[in-house]
Parts: sequence; C-alpha cells; structure tokens
Amino acid sequence: MMLCNNKLFSSIVVGASSLASYQASAQQSSCTIVESIKCLPVSSPPTLDGKIDDWSSVETVEAPLTGALTAAPYPHGPAKIGCVYDTNKVYFLYQIPGLYRFDATDNHKCASVSSMFKIGMDASLYNMGGCPLALEDCPSDSTECDEYKVDIGGHWELKTTEQGVYYATNEDTGDDVVANKDDEYAVSPLCRMDDDDALAANEWEGAWSYVDGNDVSDIGRTDSNSDEVVIGSYVFEMARSLTTISDETDAQLEAGKDIDYGFAFWDPYESLSSDSEADANSGWTDAGHYVTGCSRDWISLRLVNEDETAEDSYDSEIGEAPAPVVTTANVAASYGSSTSTYGLVALVLATTMM
Repeated sequence: MMLCNNKLFSSIVVGASSLASYQASAQQSSCTIVESIKCLPVSSPPTLDGKIDDWSSVETVEAPLTGALTAAPYPHGPAKIGCVYDTNKVYFLYQIPGLYRFDATDNHKCASVSSMFKIGMDASLYNMGGCPLALEDCPSDSTECDEYKVDIGGHWELKTTEQGVYYATNEDTGDDVVANKDDEYAVSPLCRMDDDDALAANEWEGAWSYVDGNDVSDIGRTDSNSDEVVIGSYVFEMARSLTTISDETDAQLEAGKDIDYGFAFWDPYESLSSDSEADANSGWTDAGHYVTGCSRDWISLRLVNEDETAEDSYDSEIGEAPAPVVTTANVAASYGSSTSTYGLVALVLATTMM
C-alpha cells in the first residue's frame, strides 16, 4: 500500500496559486447536470474488496464534480458512479480520478467520500439540507428542521484503513470507531451528527483502493525511472441496507421508487491552491469538498424494477481508458498557478497514516 509522509519531501516543487483566482477561472467552465442514475437489480452482488472486476458488466454515469460552495470544477474530471441492488442491499461503485495521497496520522491528507439522500420534503443538496434555522448551530428544538433533514451515509475518512480491506457495519450508533465510515444525518453543515436515535446503527460497509496511478513521492528520487505523475483513480465500493429499522435518520430505499441523491469527494490536495505554503500542504477542508449536481441539484436515483424496460439503464460504460500522464508543471497548472509571497509548495506523499 502506498503511503505518504509529510516529513519526506520529494523534489517536485510547483508554484502555489491564489485560491480566489483559481475559483474565478474555474467558475467560467460549464457544468452538465446528471439528472438521474438507474440502479439495476442483480442476483449476485459485487464483492466489496476495492477491485472493479465484478463491475465489468455494470454501466456507470459520469457525474461532474464542482465545489460545494464555489461551483469550481474538480480539476481531474468527473466521478464515475455505478449502482446495483439485490433483495437486501444497495451497492455503489465510485471511481474518482486524482493524485494519490495517504497519511495514517491525518484524515485531511487522505481522500474522503460521502453520499447524501433527501429525507425532509424541503431538504436541499446545497448546505446539507439547508434549514434556515440551523445556519449557525442546531436549533434548540430539533423538530423545527425535520423537513430539511438529509441522510449522510458512508461518510468515509480513511486514515485508520488499508486498501483492499473489507470494513463491516456496526450496531447501536452511526459512529464507526474502526474505519470511520460514519452513518450521519444533517439539516445544515453546522448541524450534522452521527445517527443517534434509539434505533440507530451504521448500515454501511465497504472497501477502497487506488489504481492506475503512481505514488508521486517517487518522482525525483534517484532510483525512480520517471519524472512524470500518472493520475490514477480512487475506487470506493460501498453498500448499505435498502431499509433500516430507523426511518428517523436513514432514508429508506425501495425497488421501483426514486430518491433524491448526491455524492461528495474531499480531495487531499485541495489546499494546493493556497497562497500559504503551510496551508497548501494541509489537505482538504470541511467546506472544500466537491459534489455532484453542479453544486445545487439532486440526482434522481431509481432502483429499477425487474419488470421495467431494458431502456432503464446507465448512461455510459466502465472503460479501460489509458491513464492521463502529466508533467510536474502541469500538476500545478491543473490546480491553478501564479506567483505568491511563499511561491513554492512541495507536492509530496510519504509513509505515515493518520
């Protein structure tokens, strides 16, 4: 498994950019909204092992990712989302292109993902439900925001995990003390909690890996044969129960029905565009995640009935496209580049996990 260490710096040095100028230029780009994803029934579900072999016959949707607050496009391209279900569970495949980074001591220097389902009638994708009474804190009476509630499931931060290892569900709470793939609910970004009602549990399970790219900490080493960064993809295989015993904090999924859905990704190199050298090496921020729906719209996730027509299928296929190869200079350019007071940011990865 590839790891990163903020004590061991490679010789990759790139110019840091102004975050404001990066966002301004990025927002000029268009975003194509994915309106729906079809989740098809299967008799033999995929094995959750971080490998995509048993997804080869499943089509995926390419969903653009944009900044949750800025609408700036994710610099490495869209996420691929696949979905199937059986009689008990729904299974998701997420493939997100990006630079590899992992730190066993800091979640912010590891990739992170989450899904979100609409529960309350007035809940919005933007602002995690968007309850106007919870924009600064949770309201004193939590029922005042019930119509803005969202189910945040499989919110996975990776520092305590390893690639290719299956991590199971747990009972009694949404908090996952082993793998930190928490089952949560929210009515706003400042009012988000682990599932905590009397029937709460964590119904999410999964595995992850990083494929087709290289560890950029190798670049510039004397024993390295390459001075190029190959951008690979993070792979997350995740599953949860279709229905749970708690409908207070969990969305309930049913064949033949649609539910509003979104996906989020935290880039461990998000802060690369900071003017501050220290900030640029700090990883992702809570508010800096990228989301589907062009930062504002839900995707309609439909669990297709077996008797529905064959036209109910995905929009695109999983393909074995060659990994893009970029020079170290272009790595900086993909996040934006300009001269700053600090001027230099070391692009590094190393060998300690959070």
